[in-house]
Amino acid sequence: MQAFILAAGKGTRLYPFTNIIPKPLFPILGKPIINIILEQLINTGIKRIGINTFHLKNKLINFLKNYQKKHPEIELQIFEEPKLLGTGGAILNAKNFFKEPTLIINSDILTNLNFKTLFDHHFSSAFPITMVLYKGENNNVLIDHKSNTVSGFRLKEGVLFNYAGIQIINPDIISHFSYKTDLIEIYQDLLNSGIKIFAFISNNDYFKDIGTISNYLACHEDILIKKINIPFVPFSYANSIVIKNAKVGNNVIFKNWVFIDNGTFIEDNTILSKTVSWKGAYIKTGIYNNCILV
Repeated sequence: MQAFILAAGKGTRLYPFTNIIPKPLFPILGKPIINIILEQLINTGIKRIGINTFHLKNKLINFLKNYQKKHPEIELQIFEEPKLLGTGGAILNAKNFFKEPTLIINSDILTNLNFKTLFDHHFSSAFPITMVLYKGENNNVLIDHKSNTVSGFRLKEGVLFNYAGIQIINPDIISHFSYKTDLIEIYQDLLNSGIKIFAFISNNDYFKDIGTISNYLACHEDILIKKINIPFVPFSYANSIVIKNAKVGNNVIFKNWVFIDNGTFIEDNTILSKTVSWKGAYIKTGIYNNCILV
């Protein structure tokens, strides 16, 4: 088994924070999300992992090189893109990496999906692509329930599901890809040519695309109020107010849920609610609600 992490995007929906660090390094309870994904892959038994990079690539590459040193048992292959190639272009650019069925995951997906179960379903089917789908907020993938296959993308009517940003593809299918940057457009071309895509519908697993500020904060809330459990995310906190090694001034009030990372300094007379501070943040006196503080 092997995996490929799509990690090159600019993260425009997370500006201005993605001017500081690339989206794959956004911390979830202090741990970069790509770190969480890597640990989930490794614990599935995956030892060979490809990753594409573009936006703020040096920061991501430095992280990956350090991670590789700590985990010599795995092989990380980095594919630097001279320009942003899109999801389809990323796979075509790295086509020589795909030597066996490969799990592909977006680098902004927080999930508790069992990847081993997904592989088992893929291997037991006769289809070259398995896409993970669920009922979400932006349902636009049409499903044929009789065959458990995808019928179309970006639609508004019918039995619709949301693509989870997770899939498995067989390497030989890449030779059928049209040369487009958008992977969904490529897959629509495959459907039009008669190639089937298996729909793995997940009703009980957690999926959160942290690509927006609201979703990034929501996943912290989901974890801290113990709505869900994500493997390899620190989850031993006694309550929803987490203050790590921080300097907290006088008359500071915490409400609802809060995650304050190491090295944070909070001035006096401050109210914080539904807020995440990154490591080393300096928080001036004020009222903060639904915020990322850096």
